[in-house]
Amino acid sequence: MNIDVELLVTAGRRRGVLSLATGKQNMILQSAAQAHARYQAEHRKQGHQHWNTRVTWLRRKMPDSSEHREVCAESWPENTISEAAAEMYKSWRQSPGHWSAVNGRCDFWGYAMAFGSNGVWYACGIFADLR
Repeated sequence: MNIDVELLVTAGRRRGVLSLATGKQNMILQSAAQAHARYQAEHRKQGHQHWNTRVTWLRRKMPDSSEHREVCAESWPENTISEAAAEMYKSWRQSPGHWSAVNGRCDFWGYAMAFGSNGVWYACGIFADLR
């Protein structure tokens, strides 16, 4: 696991985040989360850009899964990597929709962060359940 992913997961476990307790890391979701975190960092813009394409790909790669959910967030520019990891959960907690995905039950998850040239960390979490 990359250090950024480790810090993000550790920050979530410290907060008792349910997705991390009920689900397990899935390499397909992990790869998609890493790719989207990098995309956000490269474009220096947080968001769910191309989610329909991503979820279509996930359904093909994980035919036994359903209910794919995604969360995105960004840190403050002055945040260290550890501060940024904690900040992601603070941000997600501010949105009931995001928090229900992060702090909800799931079978599988993938979490990732990437650093942008603007000094901001961008995160993505993707969740799936079995049919």
